[in-house]
Amino acid sequence: MIAYLDTSAVVPLLIEEAGSPACRQLWEAADVVVTCRLTFVEAAAALAKAERLGRLVSTTQRAALTGLERLWRQLNVLEVDMELVRVAADRAHRFALRGYDAMHCAAAETVAGARTVAASRDQALLSAWRRSGLETFDTATR
Repeated sequence: MIAYLDTSAVVPLLIEEAGSPACRQLWEAADVVVTCRLTFVEAAAALAKAERLGRLVSTTQRAALTGLERLWRQLNVLEVDMELVRVAADRAHRFALRGYDAMHCAAAETVAGARTVAASRDQALLSAWRRSGLETFDTATR
């Protein structure tokens, strides 16, 4: 199985959250785990915000960033090129998605196949993927 993970499915692999067990289960079940290049900055920003909000202490945030570096080496990373950006722009309009969610939508579509699952906790993105014919994995409900 190919698992496409958006940022909301990557961060729970780095810090303990409600969706962490589900994300670990999907990671272990997948033959290949894919994300797009933008996930790195989104994950780093989410960890920094968690520290600013007091959800993480600085040592935990730094450890999570180190974990991100390790995890990143295990991911198949899709590059952001102009073709992907154009498809994402279309998905932003078609499905009323925010910019990075539209990128994840388009990126997951590039690896879509009979054994592909797209994972997120973002309901708008999950809905867009379903409307595009992708099987989805809602990390918020598992």
